[in-house]
Amino acid sequence: MPATSLRPRMTSMDASFLYFEKPSLPLHIGSTLVLDEPLDRETLVSHIASRLNRIPRYRELAAFDSLNLAHPRWEHDPRFDVGRHIEEVTLPAGATEADFLDAIAQLHAQMLPRDRPLWKMILMQGLPGGGSSVTSLVHHCMVDGVSGIELLTAVCDLQRDVDPDPEHPFTPDPEPSALERSRAAWRDAAEDSAGRLAEALRWSLDPQQQANDWKAILGALTTAAPQFMQPAPATPFNRPVGPKRNYAYVAMPFGEIRGVRGALGGTINDVVLTALSGGLGAFLRGLGQETRGVELRAMVPVNVRSESDKSALGNQVSMLIAPLPVGIEDHAERHQAVIAGMDRLKGANQAGGFVVMSKLTEQVPAYLQALAANFVPNNQPLLNLICTNVPGPQIPLYLAGRKVEAHYPLVPLSMGLGMNVCLTSYNGVLYWGLVADPELVPDVGVIARHVEAAFEGLKAASMATA
Repeated sequence: MPATSLRPRMTSMDASFLYFEKPSLPLHIGSTLVLDEPLDRETLVSHIASRLNRIPRYRELAAFDSLNLAHPRWEHDPRFDVGRHIEEVTLPAGATEADFLDAIAQLHAQMLPRDRPLWKMILMQGLPGGGSSVTSLVHHCMVDGVSGIELLTAVCDLQRDVDPDPEHPFTPDPEPSALERSRAAWRDAAEDSAGRLAEALRWSLDPQQQANDWKAILGALTTAAPQFMQPAPATPFNRPVGPKRNYAYVAMPFGEIRGVRGALGGTINDVVLTALSGGLGAFLRGLGQETRGVELRAMVPVNVRSESDKSALGNQVSMLIAPLPVGIEDHAERHQAVIAGMDRLKGANQAGGFVVMSKLTEQVPAYLQALAANFVPNNQPLLNLICTNVPGPQIPLYLAGRKVEAHYPLVPLSMGLGMNVCLTSYNGVLYWGLVADPELVPDVGVIARHVEAAFEGLKAASMATA
């Protein structure tokens, strides 16, 4: 992850995660690594310190200018100490898996301190059956799911015993004064404006690019408009979100998911959305809610990185608004409905259209974007949840000489989205992480069990076609 590939200032999308964050809605992503052997804090601190040359952003904090003339700039933390970012907690004697999951949820519910680089690791001891885990939290302004996996591979190794990285002495840049920050913000804002003007001029002189962009925008609007003409279906978890969290996970053998895809068609993500739709449908019916003909709406992030942007961190995503046919109880029929819905969105290039539209946010001055965040209500009527699926390494990884046995992902909640889902693959297993507000979903593990049951039904349907 060369430092030259890192932007010195946040994009509009990056900064939005800071502007819209609230104490009840912390906006970091993360994961919990379960290790095969105990790990002590001193070893973990030493190991992460040895990897900081690979992840220079871990030494940088988000610096605002006083008037929000430009989006926050990444600056060296003059008081950086890796030990400030690594905590240790111990579960009570005889802790159960429920205690473990509750501890992860409580850690995830806390905002990251803004007076230092926006990441934290929590070493957890006393897991059921012994052993240790490491929960990593990284602010969404720094990474999206794909770049989060890059950070994982930067701190982990491909074998248990490796030679330490060579030492690279680090001297932070002097902390700039408020005046120097303001001057830099004025300069960058002016350069940004000039760049946008030049880009607009180039666009106005390129009819082919104009045609492509308008086609993408119309495709996105055409597919999204029928959904957004009316509010998303009501669910118990689409209400204002509070500060508490609960957490559950599901682990599915990746080979079985490939088998379902091979028998019933579609993509890996189609299989995921079919299982999720089935699980949510069963959950809602269990609450007495009618689901016939109901389609929930899931925002599905789509990675739009180019090869040259692979190590740039930040957020480079678009989205699809995926229909979840929760009212179809037949597993094979529901899968075909998901495939048809996703093919329609891809055929209309909905993700490409949203990329073009998202560029428009770069035209909004930073101070207006920061101000607008103060007036956004803790609710929204258009979506039901987020479901993000990020490919991870399909080989074993090692952290400080300990094998990573499991990798449970974490996703933030957002305005009006009181239950979100994230998935990542690791070493032959697809791990689901389900995060919810317990005031809205008292036991998110119920949804996790329904998702597992829906996947078992989908497997049975796939075997029936063989």
